[in-house]
Amino acid sequence: MRVRAYAPGPSGHGVVRHAALVADAVREHGFHPTHSDADLTHAQFSDSLYGAGIAQATRSFLDWAATAPRPLVVTLHDVPGGDPDARRDRERISGYREVAGVCDAILVSSRHEAVKARAFTDRQVHVIDLPLPSLPAPGPRPWWADQPVLGVLGFLYPGKGHARAIDAAARSPLHPRVVAAGSTSPGHADLERSLAKRAADLGVDLVVTGTLSDADMAAAAAAITVPLVLHDRASASGTLLTWWGSRRRPLAAPGDYAVELHRRHPGSLALCADDSALDRAVAAALDSVGSTWLSSTPPWPDVGAAHVRLYHALCGVAA
Repeated sequence: MRVRAYAPGPSGHGVVRHAALVADAVREHGFHPTHSDADLTHAQFSDSLYGAGIAQATRSFLDWAATAPRPLVVTLHDVPGGDPDARRDRERISGYREVAGVCDAILVSSRHEAVKARAFTDRQVHVIDLPLPSLPAPGPRPWWADQPVLGVLGFLYPGKGHARAIDAAARSPLHPRVVAAGSTSPGHADLERSLAKRAADLGVDLVVTGTLSDADMAAAAAAITVPLVLHDRASASGTLLTWWGSRRRPLAAPGDYAVELHRRHPGSLALCADDSALDRAVAAALDSVGSTWLSSTPPWPDVGAAHVRLYHALCGVAA
């Protein structure tokens, strides 16, 4: 069976990387990616991929979907609901409702996202976990790992938690370095500058690595002393799963996704409810680095097989 995958955007974008991981996972089950003559189309939707703002993103997706081969599956990312900005939340919910309405199957990547999606569509919402990344052999140990490091993986963008990491480093008696292992998201150079100023004002050494190869990302994930996942509004976090794929036990803000995974895999991450809890967890991790490592990755479902079951059902093929 041939599947057309659709996720427009730069290859480093988290949603585009997700699409590539799903394509790899279903390929192992005999599904082959194609750009034409597809038996099914699987699109990824986040308003950050399709335009400047939810209205443009929705229109772009609807225009594309009108000519896409059917059946059409969509995975919704960054699902709206519960945003402190009520107007923005309403606008995004309206756009996501329209996107869901033109597709034959709707997927999300977490249970709490499913609750949000079911609030704006009466269509069935399927839950399939994000793929657990399998990282390559690490590259050389990075130069910045010559002292204790608090680290955040992936793109630098507003709300990711870099500011909290800097503040935590400033409060620590050991004054660890803070490393942002990844590049700054397009359009957010001002954030990088403001974080650099914040770090300098607090006497914290901040390193933004820029774009990393997969091998260098694996090296960074292994070299960071204290792994952090501090973006508490993430719908589903590839960053958290990258830590797990590296057998690291991150300190995490108690967002919906982190809490969901904590319940499924107790002990595989450390939830930090507030700055005081974060400070205690950072101190404990710096004192006992072994506590930030897992003996093995948490058990994880076969994401490729789950997608294939849905594809078969949509195409009327016996599993």
